[in-house]
Amino acid sequence: MPGREGEALNRHLAELIPGWPRTELQRMVLEHDWGETALGPQADWSPTLGTAVSATLNSRFPFLLMWGPELVMVYNDAYAPMLGDRHPSALGRSAREVWSDIWPALDPMVAEVMAGRATYSEDLPLVMTRHGFEEETYFSFSFSPVVEPGGQVAGLLDTVVETTHRVLAARRLGVLQRLGSLPRAAHGDTTEAVSTALGVLADARADCPFGLVYLADPDGAPRFVAGQGVGVHGELATSPIPEQVSLAMATGRAQTVTGLAALLPGLANVGASSAGQADVDTAVALPLTAAGAERPIGALVLGASPHLPLDDDYRIFMALAAGQVAAAVADAQAVAAERRRSEERARSERARAQFFTDVAVTLQRAVLGPTVLPEGFAVHYEPATGTLEVGGDWYDVVDLPDGGYGVVVGDVVGRGLPAAAVMGQLRSAGRALLLESRSPAHVLAALDRFAALVPGAAVSTVFCAVIDPRAGTLCYSSAGHLPALLVEHGGAPRLLAAGRGLPLAVVERCERVETELALPAGSTLLLYTDGLVERRDEVLDDGIARAVAALVEGRHLAPAELKVRLTERLLGDAPGDDVAFVLFRS
Repeated sequence: MPGREGEALNRHLAELIPGWPRTELQRMVLEHDWGETALGPQADWSPTLGTAVSATLNSRFPFLLMWGPELVMVYNDAYAPMLGDRHPSALGRSAREVWSDIWPALDPMVAEVMAGRATYSEDLPLVMTRHGFEEETYFSFSFSPVVEPGGQVAGLLDTVVETTHRVLAARRLGVLQRLGSLPRAAHGDTTEAVSTALGVLADARADCPFGLVYLADPDGAPRFVAGQGVGVHGELATSPIPEQVSLAMATGRAQTVTGLAALLPGLANVGASSAGQADVDTAVALPLTAAGAERPIGALVLGASPHLPLDDDYRIFMALAAGQVAAAVADAQAVAAERRRSEERARSERARAQFFTDVAVTLQRAVLGPTVLPEGFAVHYEPATGTLEVGGDWYDVVDLPDGGYGVVVGDVVGRGLPAAAVMGQLRSAGRALLLESRSPAHVLAALDRFAALVPGAAVSTVFCAVIDPRAGTLCYSSAGHLPALLVEHGGAPRLLAAGRGLPLAVVERCERVETELALPAGSTLLLYTDGLVERRDEVLDDGIARAVAALVEGRHLAPAELKVRLTERLLGDAPGDDVAFVLFRS
């Protein structure tokens, strides 16, 4: 931005944003030549526009401001990743031009906002080309009008979060649940077992456009058994797929096959995805590894959607699907051969139960998202034994800008995908609220209002705490959750029950209270869900007392070691309910 105008904008924003500019994007906004855009020189901006721009840039939540009839775009750092390759050229351009590929879906909402009415969309599917291909994405967002004095709508503010990761994780979990629920191959027919598993994948072509299964002959060579979603069987024999299958079976490692769109045009593209029609170019050959087998018993080839990036989560899903297909094949082979002994049967059942646990833990973490723990923290999540049903238990540790930590543990009523979906929304909302407020009571009050709008979120329990290591204090508030446990260095235990209130969204305008107390150095704090302490035929107080005793006994252990000690003492080998807990050592 040229001279005086840039200086004026710099002074104006510096007054509203301490330390301005803090980021490269903020510097780009400062240096942009706004006089060449429909907004005009910054000196001519209205106070409303200046304030809206400042609020947008100062938020850590994704914000997009669209101003004037041209809908000129100004956005912040949190929003920029959603633009993909369109950033940074989108700055100062019309939203109609930048988002031309999805504008037919957005245009009616924009018109409604310009008429003075806010909109809200949850998990809205959008097909966009932000990374050079037609990508299947999902977003939850609200368009709100920005009004000038006098009542004229001058622009709109888009508060948005991309939910693609959560929607895909929930969808893929449903596929894995169906695979895990397949009946056992009572007749020992491996071809029937393979076809049944492929039938599940045939209903999931948005993630698995096609699937092929090869099994090892007695001499170890791959033999094609069955496939789904493939209309060019003849060409497969001369494609790179069999070669990569042999390599996957020889090495035990997944192999990626590319260039299929050129070699096999039209491969599995019809009806594979609601995002559109495109040739499948990439597939992954995954070894089928059975418990006790020295080498893979075959390979599963899964096509990758041309409308989704083949990232780590996608590969984990494919690997888990291959694990279940391998289990089905191994089970059929064992029944047909009638060679399993009772000890081997028990080992197979334990492996199957462990597979269920691994799937539930992996998918639950996929919904929760990765958490990088600060020093002094340890966390644990464990699903109920022997089920693919994830639950609504969650934890979160938020690294706050002032050096403190926000800690949350919560429990949504119910199980399965609906509970996991609600949990994901509450966790995301809680994390955003903690970044804006240091008051646990304020966070829970806001979650009350949010939970009232989310079906299935009512009566959820949450314990929220803010730790200030420099001041040596802990501030907490509870929405109907079990009391946290605090054990000081000398061994004196405390139940943190003073700030307790009703669960979320039980009554309107519930007044939330919080309590602050000293957190001496060396103290151990435990936040947990009821699966850690609740047992059949036992009052809850006995379980809490057992947790207190284990915490006192292990107060000298490092958090990671204490986490292991708690799981051994309190959970045993078969937890009957989901368990989530967070440990902190001051």
